[in-house]
Amino acid sequence: MLQSIFYTASSLISMYSFVCIIRIMMSWIPNLEYSPVGRIIAGLCDPYLNWFKRFSFTRIGMVDFSPILALGLLSVGSMTFSTLAATGRITLGIVFAGILQVVWSFFSFLLNIMIVFLIIRLIHDLVSRYSYSQFWTMLDRFLNPPISKITRLIMRNRTLSYRGSLILTLLVTVAVRVGLAFGIHYALILLYSIPV
Repeated sequence: MLQSIFYTASSLISMYSFVCIIRIMMSWIPNLEYSPVGRIIAGLCDPYLNWFKRFSFTRIGMVDFSPILALGLLSVGSMTFSTLAATGRITLGIVFAGILQVVWSFFSFLLNIMIVFLIIRLIHDLVSRYSYSQFWTMLDRFLNPPISKITRLIMRNRTLSYRGSLILTLLVTVAVRVGLAFGIHYALILLYSIPV
């Protein structure tokens, strides 16, 4: 009886996550967003999704990454209830592992976006160095703070060309992403093995 309740809760959370994903995608198409169905979906999802918008660390420039955090938390809830349905119990390690997975999915997504943007910017710098548009200006505004911090941290007082700074930042970001992925993997194994 209790297992079926947990399974139902897990399924409901998964369905709500799917509706939230639809809501997020609808926000990219204004005509859909303001349709009757769009308003119903917004009424269901916006109170939950907007709660995460108040955290400043989820915004980088004009880009809001709060939906990733919101969906990650729903994923932890669904995983917790499905674990309870399957095993009949939950440990503190499983709860902490779920929280760690949410945090890691958020930051790994940011690192992946950073890597993709750095590659795009480096290709543009190699192919057509002197052509600029509003897109490249916005991309530079997004990338320049981490590029300058990483370059200053590693190069100290030595100067480096912009292309060199791009390459250095890309290499450091990839190394951090890979290193953290291995660290998180082993931390999750340890957390899942906690018996309490």
